[in-house]
Amino acid sequence: MAQYSSSSIGYLLVGQYNLTNVSSKLEDGVEAPIEDVTPFGVGTQAYGRPGFKKYTISGHEGWYDDAADSINAAMVSMASTEEVLMLAYQGNTAGKYAVCAGGAIRAGYKRGFEVGQYHKASFDLSLSGTRDEAIILAPLQVYTGNGNTEGAYLDLNAYGGSGSPSTSLGCTLYVCITSFTQSTSSGLTITFEDSTTTGTFLSQCATANITAPGITGYKVVSADMTVNRYIALKWAWGGTVGSAAATFTAAVAINR
Repeated sequence: MAQYSSSSIGYLLVGQYNLTNVSSKLEDGVEAPIEDVTPFGVGTQAYGRPGFKKYTISGHEGWYDDAADSINAAMVSMASTEEVLMLAYQGNTAGKYAVCAGGAIRAGYKRGFEVGQYHKASFDLSLSGTRDEAIILAPLQVYTGNGNTEGAYLDLNAYGGSGSPSTSLGCTLYVCITSFTQSTSSGLTITFEDSTTTGTFLSQCATANITAPGITGYKVVSADMTVNRYIALKWAWGGTVGSAAATFTAAVAINR
């Protein structure tokens, strides 16, 4: 069994913000609430489950940073919005697992000040909906121009799939973009692909056209799509990219 430590964490992304270097602790929790359903006249206590699960991201500890792309900006901007969260706890590598959620809502943000210490910052997040153990399709790095990962596809058989021609129904695509330079193009689209063989990949769910920097993230859901054995990713710029190629820094993961 592989074992991981804090040095294995590839990234902690909340929308467009990379909080890896200002974080030192985080807890990922899931709870299936139970309720006492014992009625009058019964001598043995009984419990029931309401039928939902509660997911939380809590226990965060870290350092205050006033940079425009760091923790203070991230928490202030989340006052009334939901964000995509991605925690690559096994490393920043395609094929590894990451905790991903599409409805991260700020539940609390605290700053601590102490003589002789760096300023501290911590937060709690509530997750609206589910959180997934998603497979990293594209590690967090800079991508230039048009491209794909078809030459480094992932085989779902390695993740408990049942093999060709199909492995499961439905998927969720998680995308966090931390930087974006459009150049002269007319926007960027990131698309999930799959195939029953390793030769021909077909486009499936995709992000909307991304046309501006500061994009936070996407959660793209296709509930009834057949996900085939081999999976990959492609990205393409619209219009003319120009001599100064458009670039973006992003991480992408899929839950199927």
